Amino acid sequence: MNEKNIQRDARSPLLQAGIAERDIRLEHVQLREITNLALARLRSMDSPPGAQASALDVPIETGQCAGTDPVFLCLGPREWLAVSATSTPHRLRTQLQAVTQAARGMAVFDASDALATLRIAGTAAPWLLSKLGGLDFLAGAREGQHCTRTRLGEAAVTIHYREDTQQEWVFDVFVDRSIAAYLWALFLECAPHASELAQTHGAAA
Repeated sequence: MNEKNIQRDARSPLLQAGIAERDIRLEHVQLREITNLALARLRSMDSPPGAQASALDVPIETGQCAGTDPVFLCLGPREWLAVSATSTPHRLRTQLQAVTQAARGMAVFDASDALATLRIAGTAAPWLLSKLGGLDFLAGAREGQHCTRTRLGEAAVTIHYREDTQQEWVFDVFVDRSIAAYLWALFLECAPHASELAQTHGAAA
């Protein structure tokens, strides 16, 4: 682990809440906090988005994702979340501002320290999310990369379904850092039953 990741890990929402074990495998589901991401929110003042969206090459359909690093998640008709695993928050914001200032009409906000990222992997991952939310995550897992905004329990979240560097499909759950510990506890409580459901009914085909 390099120095940058050590420094940012010290600002982990779960660690600050007193949770030391933040990478747990329970039968058919793995829960892990991710602390090395740079996150930025983008909002367009134009309706529909015009030159700014074209300059950044962001998707314009809600739920679509585009790019590699950063990847852009379309959260709504004029709103995106940019996610980078290689950049720093300052560098990502500066990079995006350089493009949006030329096109105008778009605002960029650093969200790296405002959000916690909880990653759910394993064959029981869609069952776990389906237990806590109203969406069909089993069917969604057959649709490839996408994103959505919903609620898990009482927590408002953004979910990015994606393929990680090990070619495993995972759910990255972005949640306000103030309630990250609550959501983590909810995941831990529901994970054993999600594993039972995956064993009984199978994984997403």
